Amino acid sequence: MLALPALPTPSRPPADSHAAALAETATLLAAGLFGADAVVLRLHSPTEITHVHDVTPAGAGVRLRQRADIHGPDGASWGSLEIFDADNALADDATESATTDVAEDTAISARPASPLAATQAAQIALDQLAAHIASGVRALQANHYEDHLTGLGNRHRFVLDAAAAMSERAPGVQVRLWAGIIDVLPLEDISRLVISAGLHRVELAISLMAERLVRTLPSGIRLYRLGLVRFGLFRDDTLEQMHGCLSKCVAEFEAPLRVDDVMQLDLCAVAGMIPVERGELDDLIAALYSTSIAARSQGRPVTVYNRQVLRTQQRHGMIVNSVRAAIASPRQLRLVYQPRERTADGNWTSVEALLRWNHPTLGDIPPGEFIPLVEHTALMPLLTDWVLGTGLRQLGEWQRALPALKMSINISASDLKRPGFDASVRRLMDENRVSARSLELEVTEGAIVRTERAVLETLGGLSRHGVEIAIDDFGAGYSNLTQLSELQVDVIKIDNRLVRAVAANPRAATIVQSVVDLAKRLGHRVVVEGVETAELKALSAHWGCDEMQGYYIARPMELSAMTQALATRHVYATLH
Repeated sequence: MLALPALPTPSRPPADSHAAALAETATLLAAGLFGADAVVLRLHSPTEITHVHDVTPAGAGVRLRQRADIHGPDGASWGSLEIFDADNALADDATESATTDVAEDTAISARPASPLAATQAAQIALDQLAAHIASGVRALQANHYEDHLTGLGNRHRFVLDAAAAMSERAPGVQVRLWAGIIDVLPLEDISRLVISAGLHRVELAISLMAERLVRTLPSGIRLYRLGLVRFGLFRDDTLEQMHGCLSKCVAEFEAPLRVDDVMQLDLCAVAGMIPVERGELDDLIAALYSTSIAARSQGRPVTVYNRQVLRTQQRHGMIVNSVRAAIASPRQLRLVYQPRERTADGNWTSVEALLRWNHPTLGDIPPGEFIPLVEHTALMPLLTDWVLGTGLRQLGEWQRALPALKMSINISASDLKRPGFDASVRRLMDENRVSARSLELEVTEGAIVRTERAVLETLGGLSRHGVEIAIDDFGAGYSNLTQLSELQVDVIKIDNRLVRAVAANPRAATIVQSVVDLAKRLGHRVVVEGVETAELKALSAHWGCDEMQGYYIARPMELSAMTQALATRHVYATLH
């Protein structure tokens, strides 16, 4: 009689949860089928896991020990299944009585009377069970870890294999484990191809891309499909060698890809590479995506990972995903107000409502950061509606004492395309008893110079409701002075960058003077932004601007401070 050998330690925690579940089921099945007291399942390929089922009574010896190898489709060993049948007679009586139940009695009675007969019968059944486990592992790989289009490992397999490669690395290895990504074509180009050529041809093209990369890679380097046309690999190497490998992959796509007799694609591949770190495997795919995006935006064939870029992208993602919660919260979003001063008499005739965001985790987020992130998403209308509702409610309260006070609110280009936007603005004005022509909506040049029908209809509706339109940051890049006569606007706000440039470039003053003269002759009021010094204030008056805004006039103020300041500044603006 043999003593029970020391059983292996199970994988803790298992890296592959799907394989762990399969291993647990298989060992329980083996224990039930053979009445085994201990079952050990070891897999080292295509995933690595060890699972042990052990109910052996203390002090028991081994009556039967059988092993079956688990083979892959090509005959290679994937692991083994081993069962142990204990001799319960050697265990003490107390342990036997405590661990015996009806199910165990049934299993023991089903055991062959002869150990030799048990060995012969068990081996055949055990081999069959091992074959079933191999089939289950293969199906698991196909369902969870294999890309069905190309047959490559998918991104889940990529991360698991990277983790396994890191765990197998010997201490003191000089070269690093590098992960690489090859982005063959921009996503927007793929979308156009699907529309023009059809999904079937695009899928065929992706398969051909994978084949080209597999032929390019050195022997022993496995390719994975990480995204639509993004492929990954990892290898132990120096930075220079990995960079050279990826450069060669990128160069392979300089030649057109012939999909069929009709379709030929000119591709634009880029690549990125990052060192794999044990504590950062969860962010591995995100880091690779970040690196490939950086490579494409910088126009570089291969880019090495910059951790700060990923952190910035993650921060931006967090900001966008937090907008809805911020709108619903009474404490995150608020408006501050910056006054505009009338040049003629120094009175504050208007205030601009400026959005501020205090995030519970990120703290104060500058509007110059979160507005561009949200501006072209479906969240922008929600943000605009919040600002309009909050701002007009406050303007209604201020106008009880200062009926001539105006407010300027920024909107986006997408707001001008929203059905019923003009009616929604008018409804908010009515609800808050805001007088006509006391609301000014600021839009950028890029939004207002577009001649889309929806934009023109919205502008017309707002004008009929008494809402004034201002071009914000005029001179920031879209300027076409000949278009001033065609724009449906009331106010021109000179871009503060152009104004600040006057101190260093006298020619900028000539440009500003020309813009002011032309705008006023066309009937527009002119506001100068960025007035931060006494000199710029004097120049603004010299140019003939109607109003001024900037830090020299007043910085943006919180609600309470703005209310107090308005009470001490006489507002005599005439409504017109």
